[in-house]
Amino acid sequence: MKLSKRLAAVAALVPQGAVIADVGTDHAYLPVWLCEAGTCPAVIATDVAVGPLESAKRHAVQSEFAGKIDCRLADGLKGIRPGEADGAVICGMGGALMTDILAASPDVRESLEFLVLQPMSEAAEVRKYVVSAGYRIEAERIVKEGHKLYEIIKAVRGEERAVPEWQYETGPRNWEEKPPFLRDLIEEIIRKKKRLRDGLLKSRTGRSERTEMLAAEIEEWEGRKWQCLSKK
Repeated sequence: MKLSKRLAAVAALVPQGAVIADVGTDHAYLPVWLCEAGTCPAVIATDVAVGPLESAKRHAVQSEFAGKIDCRLADGLKGIRPGEADGAVICGMGGALMTDILAASPDVRESLEFLVLQPMSEAAEVRKYVVSAGYRIEAERIVKEGHKLYEIIKAVRGEERAVPEWQYETGPRNWEEKPPFLRDLIEEIIRKKKRLRDGLLKSRTGRSERTEMLAAEIEEWEGRKWQCLSKK
């Protein structure tokens, strides 16, 4: 089977031989691919909803990897025991929900050697959370499908070295490596900050310390945009 660019980039960050928990597995596309490719000897596929989990079970059976893919109805990591998985993959959900899932199961989270995360929003907050939880960011990817950018983060057990606060928005490894689409990501960051500034200017508060701060941040990000020499 063929994965989307987004899921292919996620799969590429899963270590060879690792048993993973795929949280929010949906149709189990990723577990099936990882088993088929020989990357994972086994996968625990969880979903909080019955419908998607039934789809995952059917797909696993059709692929002939049902014996390697354990489909469980569970809320996040709550259906997994510490030590059952080497790492967790969480994709396609908001960053706040992602950090809530990790925070809700501290015993399981602390037993995991790595996390591969693809937040749909609030990637900076996800990075800050995993660093505060005792992980360091080992690798990052920016993938573009259609007109949408996706950020993928791989974190492993260890201490992250100190980085400027703003680098949590781009990702410290992305900033170091200057990958394709980093400039696109920075332009997206600038657009969001401009929308926020413009909204504040139109509100009753009008010009304020916050709008002035945003204006200064936008200027700084415009400067960073030109430091990206990525090739598209």
